[in-house]
Amino acid sequence: MDEVVHQPVFPPGGAQAVGAALGFVPPRRPDSTVKPPPTSLGSAGWEPGLVLEHAGRITDHDLVPLSRRSVLSATLLTGATLAAELHPFLHPVLVTPDRRGTAFIAPELDAAEQFVSVLRTWHTTRGTVARATVAAQLSAHVNRLRAAPQGTAETLRGFRIGAELADIAATMAWDAGEHCTAQRYFVLAAQLAHTAGDDALAAVALASLARQCFDLGRPADGLEVVQLAQYGTRRTATPRLRAVLATREAWAYAQQGDVRAFQRAVGLAEDYHADGTQDRDATTPTARSLDAAELAGVIGARYRDLARYVPQHARRAQDYISRALQLRNPGRARNRAFDLIGLARAHLVTREPGRAAELIQAAVPLASAWTTGRVGVKLRDFHREAAPFTSVGAVREARETIADLIAA
Repeated sequence: MDEVVHQPVFPPGGAQAVGAALGFVPPRRPDSTVKPPPTSLGSAGWEPGLVLEHAGRITDHDLVPLSRRSVLSATLLTGATLAAELHPFLHPVLVTPDRRGTAFIAPELDAAEQFVSVLRTWHTTRGTVARATVAAQLSAHVNRLRAAPQGTAETLRGFRIGAELADIAATMAWDAGEHCTAQRYFVLAAQLAHTAGDDALAAVALASLARQCFDLGRPADGLEVVQLAQYGTRRTATPRLRAVLATREAWAYAQQGDVRAFQRAVGLAEDYHADGTQDRDATTPTARSLDAAELAGVIGARYRDLARYVPQHARRAQDYISRALQLRNPGRARNRAFDLIGLARAHLVTREPGRAAELIQAAVPLASAWTTGRVGVKLRDFHREAAPFTSVGAVREARETIADLIAA
């Protein structure tokens, strides 16, 4: 049987070498006349064929230069519309077995999984891989899934790989502030993972979608998404996955100023995390990455959110984020930058501007590589929040440093 391989466009540099080593060839780039993807699948559900068609439209649209994309498709799903789009997650996927087509073979799937791992590493540690690379690979992979027999173990594994690629593309788009595109990809990741029968991975995609809602100041939407993920995995979730979802639930309550519900969710997250110390959750990278440092950093940042309503909680934020810095791997520069900026913002709440400025100056060398993404957003947040303290020389200097860094 002839092997059919469709693979991605690579940016210059390391990805090209890795792609060549894995046998990848670039696909045709869609032209500028591609139709915009529909906002959602509507009432059609998450039937595999429809999900693949939806995925193809999303990736084709994403590969068109930004200046040529239709502005009509730039609409975020919110409220009841978002809930309706995600509701099929609670129902099983009906796959009609079809043995026609060209089957996946193990080396092909192994190579695709290896490339997914490379993309995750580059995005989290270097931030240099263009999203076009991921979109092109996902586009090619979707075409491959269309050509594969349905209902086989190999094809289900292919759907899972597609879900991972969609999740990476979503995170990259979110980091770049392209929220409509990010939301499409997060929902697509959940759809592909659910089609693969991997509801843990689908729940992780939903947790990321909820985080985006919080980033946009929509805690009610985020809470509904998290609770959907919790209910859908209530019988199957591992302790570590439950901990991830509990931290997202706490995030919603922090933004809403609900102290009691927040503390309950934080307590559950810590208990689940303790239960899952030996649980590696090999199928869910996000859950696997929730080590003790990440848990402390996430909870500390949420206490800082809560301090907007109850300033006394800023001290708890400082305690947790300081613990995260102590535990954090020195090689995780991006995470450490988030920790330092978050800790500095917590010290502004407790009116310790000198200490806040000191922490920002420590964060700048780490943050300089990611100022176009969410790290830059957090630096701008500090710049705005520190404005009342410009009478302090160290704060003025820190704000000038941020301004120069962002401008550069």
